[in-house]
Amino acid sequence: MAGVAFENALGGIFARCERAVAERLEKAKQKAEALQAQDTSRLAFTLTEAIQHEIEPAIDQALATYDVAINRPLTPNARWEEAVRRQIEHAVDAAVDQALKLDAEKHPWKPLLVEETPKLRERLYARADKHFEELGKQRKARRRPVIGLPEALVRLGLFAGGALVGALAMHLADR
Repeated sequence: MAGVAFENALGGIFARCERAVAERLEKAKQKAEALQAQDTSRLAFTLTEAIQHEIEPAIDQALATYDVAINRPLTPNARWEEAVRRQIEHAVDAAVDQALKLDAEKHPWKPLLVEETPKLRERLYARADKHFEELGKQRKARRRPVIGLPEALVRLGLFAGGALVGALAMHLADR
């Protein structure tokens, strides 16, 4: 049940992100048109930057939701981490599609934007992966060293004590 709630929360976060990306891309396009930079590679960079800046807060919010969902200090959940990565991939792909649909004409910046998509995806994955790695490091740091005797030694001692008590009881019963 917690997994469904977590994935629903992620869906809401990235749906809001998609709307924010659409608004930001439209503003970037208007700005580029005003600067008459439609046919330069600068527009591809501007659009990529706009996409990244809109998706990063959504990733941060998704990671905060993940932290709450795993209810630290429980162990990380690989399935939920993969869900975050899938949402990042979907958000990047949807944002690039929106950017490519800003204008129906062929422009030299469109192939540049398509080429930049995997790099953008990897940068955003790295942001999430860094968080997941830090989570793992914190988990390892919280582990306390085993103090006292190992469990097997304690069990062996209890068995020996029980055998000794049994032998003494048998000896006293024979008298």
